[in-house]
Amino acid sequence: MSQPTTHLTLLLALALCAACDDATPTDAGAVGSDAGGRLDAGAAPDAGDAPGEDAGPPVDPGRFAMDDLGYVGAFRVSSDEHGDSNTNYAVGTLGYHAGHHSLFIAGHAQHNAIAEFAIPDALGTGDVVADLPLVEAPLQGFHRLLGRSANGNPDEMDRVTGLYVTDGHLLVQANRWYDAAGSATDTTLLVVDAELGGTVIGYFELDGRARSAGFISPIPSEWQERLGGPALAGWASNYSIISRYSVGPSLFAFDPSDITGRAGDPSADGPITARAWMEYPHGGGVFLAPDALEQQCDITDDVTSCEDGAAASPVWNFLSKAMYGFIVPGTRTYAVFGSTGGTETGIGYKIRQDDDSLCGGYCAYGADDYTNYYWLFDLDEVLAAEAPSDPQPYDYGPWEVPFDDGGGHPILGGAWDPDGRVLYLSLGGAGQVGDYDRPPVIVAYRLE
Repeated sequence: MSQPTTHLTLLLALALCAACDDATPTDAGAVGSDAGGRLDAGAAPDAGDAPGEDAGPPVDPGRFAMDDLGYVGAFRVSSDEHGDSNTNYAVGTLGYHAGHHSLFIAGHAQHNAIAEFAIPDALGTGDVVADLPLVEAPLQGFHRLLGRSANGNPDEMDRVTGLYVTDGHLLVQANRWYDAAGSATDTTLLVVDAELGGTVIGYFELDGRARSAGFISPIPSEWQERLGGPALAGWASNYSIISRYSVGPSLFAFDPSDITGRAGDPSADGPITARAWMEYPHGGGVFLAPDALEQQCDITDDVTSCEDGAAASPVWNFLSKAMYGFIVPGTRTYAVFGSTGGTETGIGYKIRQDDDSLCGGYCAYGADDYTNYYWLFDLDEVLAAEAPSDPQPYDYGPWEVPFDDGGGHPILGGAWDPDGRVLYLSLGGAGQVGDYDRPPVIVAYRLE
């Protein structure tokens, strides 16, 4: 990686940061520039006019702002049966395959099979679902993988929570939806050569267990040394039995080659080291928001009552889900996307909502009180924190996404294309065009 040595290069680095909302010089997070034009958080530029002069202040990569993402279009995937499953009522976990310019996706929640669909050359930019481009057949049909390894599925994993292509292989993260004892230690499978019908190896046990067993995304080169790995894994209190989870988005750094390096051993399994930079363990009583697990509504004899002015925490609450996170290249931001609810009308357990629906678990008193959401964290603050439970988002809030029907179609998963600088997100059930189909819509945003 080259080091900037002239004022011209320094000005170029500052220009690249113009889209960020906090580009003031600071001693923390010093940056340089790599061959791809991205800012390097680990190297301070020499701003002197000649060799031997004192370097000027380092350039701060700045914070990402949501306006830096520009919507570029959407597409649909077939809801027909392809192999072991289909995309109706999909789990919706995504993984980007650069070699094929495609997405792996976890299908129907009752099957948890995985398929691979090509991304269309042209995305649809209209607002009618039926007019969006449709990918009719997958590159690889659906395969059930969670019990396919030589070691079986001893922890009875039944949800695909992360998909990530690295070194030509596919990593599959998994959870058990209802792990009442919180005893599951397995997290990760290796699909050799990303061939869904081929060899599956594992399970591996990533440090953090259920707190790390979710989405995986690449760590930009400028942050790898400081964070301690080329990839991150994260998750949150997204499924049942919250006591085993991080009550807020987590961030664990690890090296996927610790897993892919075992591709030649079909019986391989065992622990994988990961460093926790952010986590809010329920067992430790530390949550992203102190009032994250407070509810405001109760039910007695089918009558629901809420405290006056009831509202759940807008930072994190029972209904918050962090479904995908990645470090935004050229910035010092860890961006996390998902959904939440109850921030206007409050949350209760098995209550009757204002449309007379009776909930089976936690839900918002207002039937329409749900929205897609984002959380943005400053990596300088994450790295400087005394404890992994200390970092707080510098920005968070509702995010209106095309085709999400006001939050009625939540974000289920995401994937980041580093070369195209495109973020893909799946929206649950948004691809419906008939009476019974419920496939997701895939929306795409480019980092401006």
